[in-house]
Amino acid sequence: MDSKQAIKILKTLALTAIIFAGLLVIFNYNYFWQNIRYDLYGVKQAAFPAAPVPSAAGAHSYILAVPSLGISAPVIYATATGETAFQAALKNGVAHYPGTADPGQTGNCYIFGHSSDYIWSSGHYKNVFAILPKIKKGADIIISGRQNQYTYTVTDSRMVSPGDLSVLSQQTGQKKILTLQTSYPIGTALARWIVVAEVSR
Repeated sequence: MDSKQAIKILKTLALTAIIFAGLLVIFNYNYFWQNIRYDLYGVKQAAFPAAPVPSAAGAHSYILAVPSLGISAPVIYATATGETAFQAALKNGVAHYPGTADPGQTGNCYIFGHSSDYIWSSGHYKNVFAILPKIKKGADIIISGRQNQYTYTVTDSRMVSPGDLSVLSQQTGQKKILTLQTSYPIGTALARWIVVAEVSR
């Protein structure tokens, strides 16, 4: 291969990378905008909606808020485990994983949400956890119901493999734990970002 061919191949690879990066930004505009806005300006405190929204199952009504990140979303109880049930719940908020503790109860309340999703997907919560990895230890996470409100304090924030099921464990030593999860990095499901918090009041 002579130098001209090598240069041509490098130019083609560079152009391909630029096109790919451009499409990634276009398809995930809201994700990038939320991160840039947070880095430049921070966020205003999240305001709770007027009232919690009933879940898909109709049995629970909670709102989850992370004031330091400006996040506020209904907690939707997934009707079953599996991608179909999860995606249906995620259209309307963040999803509670079946079989895990309820908010404020002893055990591990496990809630997950989108960091990004396809631009053509329906729903208003496709980027609800876009800036979740920026959360700081000690931050408050609030889950509010019609009659109860629980405040959790963040104790850990880290990346785990998608096959790590230990994060769903209900063995908490009688503690009341909240785990938030989102896909990571942008536009992939190569890993999960996990935030762990414990009831403080």
